[in-house]
Amino acid sequence: MRSGDKIEYGIIGMQEDSYKFNYDTDFTRVNKEKLAFQFEHRINATAEPERIVVSMRVRLMCDGEELVLQGVRAEFVVKPFHRFVNDMQEADLKVSNPALIDTFISVCIGAIRGMLAKNLKGTPLEEVVLPLIPMSVISSSSTVRKK
Repeated sequence: MRSGDKIEYGIIGMQEDSYKFNYDTDFTRVNKEKLAFQFEHRINATAEPERIVVSMRVRLMCDGEELVLQGVRAEFVVKPFHRFVNDMQEADLKVSNPALIDTFISVCIGAIRGMLAKNLKGTPLEEVVLPLIPMSVISSSSTVRKK
């Protein structure tokens, strides 16, 4: 657990929850300059047990074709939970400290980066590295600060 502003947080668990490599692709024809990453993530909060669950998937695409799918799921604990999570709606999570959600997302991105490096080793895509992503791009649609 790490504390800051009287809120303690820590990671409970993390697991690779999906990986798919498109072996049907003719990689001799793939233009590596056209490779693009697509991100999707979901953040859920549960009151019992008090957890924040971040699920993230990254797709490596080329000309509309999915070449690789990599996913991770991580569970975090935040105490006191009720001071951090202000409102839990199906499509919206309002928190008192969005920077902490950014930290959780960064942990997942780093994990996916490592998983891709491991899983792509020995494949035609082994030189592909997940780039650094500005948090403003990813987190802006995830959380709302309570006013």
